[in-house]
Amino acid sequence: MSFRQLFFSVGLVLSQTAALAVPVVSADSSDYPISISTAGAVVSHVFQVTNKGDQTLKITDAIPSCTCTTAAPSKVDIAPGKDVGIEVTVDTTAFTGLTVRAVTLVSNDPVSPETVLTVSVTVTGDTQAKVPTITVSDFQKRFYLLVDVRTPQEFEQGHLFGAVNIPLSELQNNPAAWIPRLPRSVPIILQCKAGVRSAQAAQILMKAGFTNVLSLDGGITDWTDTFGSGYLFGF
Repeated sequence: MSFRQLFFSVGLVLSQTAALAVPVVSADSSDYPISISTAGAVVSHVFQVTNKGDQTLKITDAIPSCTCTTAAPSKVDIAPGKDVGIEVTVDTTAFTGLTVRAVTLVSNDPVSPETVLTVSVTVTGDTQAKVPTITVSDFQKRFYLLVDVRTPQEFEQGHLFGAVNIPLSELQNNPAAWIPRLPRSVPIILQCKAGVRSAQAAQILMKAGFTNVLSLDGGITDWTDTFGSGYLFGF
């Protein structure tokens, strides 16, 4: 063999070896199917992820498809020939029928930089989703009263969902009819068109002994400027 042929052969071997010197991600299975009788359980599965390449495989992120899904670890280095378990956990609350949730692994594999792992959950029992509930005590702790103090005509033209209309003139001229009916144990949020009338209404209630009263600064005008018609009825 001539020196030129030997040099070419060695160069070819080195180039082929270099071409293989990359991380290669491989999962034992990309999908985990599971059946449960009723929704609401938390299910999990450990996917074995192997580095079949010749350089360190770096998993830099594990991105879930929704907030009900998590993956751990989300960052890990895997040496050549080694494997790591990636645990994917899914909260099945409100699932019905077949629901698929996914986690996307982001790595330095030049051929497959993203690897998708899925958990396919089939609810075989009652197809009616379990309805989350709240106790009346917890509800009372979150409760607030939204009072629109504009005129009835303005209120009918458009108002925030959940608002009740008690015009400022009613609080000014007929407080005995309204003050006893308003709750003192929950926040009262007062609002009008721009915040002027709601501030006046707040002063009336504060003088009557209410301690948890708020005036919506900027009123409906600032709301629509900021959020458009969101949460508005009639606009």
